[in-house]
Amino acid sequence: MDYSKLLNPEQLKPVYDTQGAVLVLAGAGSGKTRVLTYRIAYLIEHDKVEPYNILAITFTNKAANEMKERVAAVTGAQGVWISTFHSLCAKILRMEIAVTGKYTANFSIYTDSDSDKIVSRIIKELGVEDGGELKKQIRFHISNAKNHALSPQEYAKRINGMPHADVIARAFAAYERQLEANNALDFDDLILKTLLLFKDYPDVLKKYQERFRYVHVDEFQDTNKIQFLLVRMLTGKYGNLFVVGDDDQSIYGWRGAEVGNILDFKKHFAGCRIYKLERNYRSTSNILDLANRIIAHNSERMGKTLWTESEKGVGVTYRSLYDDRQEADFVLGEMMSLMRYNGYKAGDFAILVRQTALTRLFEEKLYLYNLPFRLIGGQKFYERKEIKDVLAYLKTIANPRDKESLVRIINVPNRKIGEATVAKLALACSENGYTMLEGLLHFDDLGFTGATKTKLEPFAELMKDLIAHKDMPLYDFVQYADEKIDFCKDYDRSEDEGLSRIENVQQLFSSIREFSKDNPEAGLEEYLQSVSLVSDTEEEEGEDKVTVATVHGVKGLEFRCVFIVGLEEGVFPSLRASTTEKELQEERRIMYVAVTRARERLYITNAQRRMRFGRIESGQASRFLTEGGFISPIQSYPRPDRRGELQPSFGKSVDDLVQRPKPQRSYNTPAVGSTASVQSAPAVRNADVSRFKVGMTVEHSRFGVGVIESITGENAKIRFEGLGVKTFNMRLAPIKIVS
Repeated sequence: MDYSKLLNPEQLKPVYDTQGAVLVLAGAGSGKTRVLTYRIAYLIEHDKVEPYNILAITFTNKAANEMKERVAAVTGAQGVWISTFHSLCAKILRMEIAVTGKYTANFSIYTDSDSDKIVSRIIKELGVEDGGELKKQIRFHISNAKNHALSPQEYAKRINGMPHADVIARAFAAYERQLEANNALDFDDLILKTLLLFKDYPDVLKKYQERFRYVHVDEFQDTNKIQFLLVRMLTGKYGNLFVVGDDDQSIYGWRGAEVGNILDFKKHFAGCRIYKLERNYRSTSNILDLANRIIAHNSERMGKTLWTESEKGVGVTYRSLYDDRQEADFVLGEMMSLMRYNGYKAGDFAILVRQTALTRLFEEKLYLYNLPFRLIGGQKFYERKEIKDVLAYLKTIANPRDKESLVRIINVPNRKIGEATVAKLALACSENGYTMLEGLLHFDDLGFTGATKTKLEPFAELMKDLIAHKDMPLYDFVQYADEKIDFCKDYDRSEDEGLSRIENVQQLFSSIREFSKDNPEAGLEEYLQSVSLVSDTEEEEGEDKVTVATVHGVKGLEFRCVFIVGLEEGVFPSLRASTTEKELQEERRIMYVAVTRARERLYITNAQRRMRFGRIESGQASRFLTEGGFISPIQSYPRPDRRGELQPSFGKSVDDLVQRPKPQRSYNTPAVGSTASVQSAPAVRNADVSRFKVGMTVEHSRFGVGVIESITGENAKIRFEGLGVKTFNMRLAPIKIVS
């Protein structure tokens, strides 16, 4: 095989370097998987290494399967062990764990739900009250301890002084005893128990060191402490370790990844060689220049500069919009223009967000304008638990016979109302001829006493109160309900997950406020009907869909055109980035990953005003816009004080600073690298919006027939029977005139 014809000179060097420790710093789009594949092929073909003695570790089953296919296609060899860390360890434990005397080879591997049940039972046995958050904390700490190779006793010392430290330590110890008694391991145990097996039984370790004389690790920047220790143990005899990674794409610190594993590679593996793959085969020069400018502001990096032989391409477009609704319209407008004039398809686009709460507007706009989409990195907005909980309250008030919604909310937030108490309520209501809500409204008729009455009566009073106020204006009622219920009571603001759920609820409130503004006379029923059309939409068939995703969700993917939205301080970079320099540098790496997803076109947007946490906030432009060269570096960004609390920034807002370069469009010429013809693009929807008049009857492809109530510029408010008023950009909307 002539490798010089298959790889470029930079890729060839590490492929030929087969002995000892080798680190390949592989930039985005530089062909790292290709290098890994041909390195294995070279070992087999040139160095005559038996496939049996080669190990390759990836992070996902998909990546492992793809590598298996590539290696088989290139070498034709069988026997190379290619798997994820967890799969590798599970196989080793099946063969070796019996030597410990604690587990047998037929051990069970518990899922997250299995572990949740055990922790819930332990909490009850400890006599501790929990609304669900304590269980999450305990599960987090158990996983955190195992990923740092700490026993319950060691971890108890580590968390001493933290809230609930004693309960967490006792629950962790009880959890470990329960798993051992059940001959079971959880997912985190697979690597940890393998590590401990190698440590306590040197003969077992020696066996696998002899087996795996050449070890390869993909995405090395994503390894955590115990994964790193496992790799060091496996390569301890022969020292042949080949790792591929990119410190600039280390974005999983929140789940334990240690960027130091790659930054300190030289310290851990003396005499190692480091190669850099900087030639990018994915993006245009303009996109790579932006990525390089931004990531250069990180001090903790090994340093590399992406470059390409392809042309500069279309310039990166930055736009600052008045508010988040205008931001969403701008994005969809650019998409449709590119589809019409440059031959793009829906599947060529990705809208990337830093926070899941930002997806709501884009989901709704894509639905309004009839563009199919898929969501990566989270559930669709109206499928999220916290959103379903709030809507279940509204459904219960709107429809007194909706038993399912009432059962969903009876213990949300936590009221210590368990399934047994709900069953008693259902039985009593049935015996008295009431629906469950009617029974609560006539609570005294049910004859409850003692603990059952104590638990249910406050909820019954709440429902009476809400029913009495249901005729308030819609948004006023939702605010009133929140004051009485406190929908976010169970969510911990100090944790990312809790903060995300709170912001999602506030985004829902924002959507209700928008709906109420357009439909001042609408009530609960009309709002819920409108929501149901969006939330209950069936998944579109086919792959030609716009991707809406978190940046983490698209790592490893690429798109012809990418929109990175929400470039404001506190959004991207996220609020937590103002706490430590380490977290800020990870945010910058996340931005770098987002930029390098784009092949041909890149748009970056922010909103000068955005609804967040229940109020309209004027946003401060993201520092990444300054670092990217879009706005002048004259802003002051929030920094932590000595206690780590954010201090106010006195920098100017986006309104004062933002430059508004005219979007670069090339509507009359094909996009760079485009093979689609203009003729294959969809028809123009409404090139001439002046033909729409107030009072016209129009038809929307999903909502049916409606009447235009008002027109402001390109935007029109259209009333649909049973759905209320919806606002459309008439240039984009799939609407035709009926009369």
